[in-house]
Amino acid sequence: MSKEINQELKSKILNSVRNEWVSVIQASKEYWVSTITIYKWLKKYELEETWKTNSLQEIKRLKKDKEDLLLIIWEMQAELSRIKKKR
Repeated sequence: MSKEINQELKSKILNSVRNEWVSVIQASKEYWVSTITIYKWLKKYELEETWKTNSLQEIKRLKKDKEDLLLIIWEMQAELSRIKKKR
């Protein structure tokens, strides 16, 4: 029989393991949750954090690319304007 763990308890368990250096075995005994379940949560959390980090890096790269492209467009418009004035 599986039991639902509410999000608050899950967060508390993950916080104790990740930030308070409580062992998975100790947390398992304290909160009556299997070590396998806790390890699955930890893996999922790490994957989500990795995705978030990669996504933020990609957003920063895209913003930089946008700035570079806007600068190129501005320079091209200025050059076109100079060419038109010479004619």
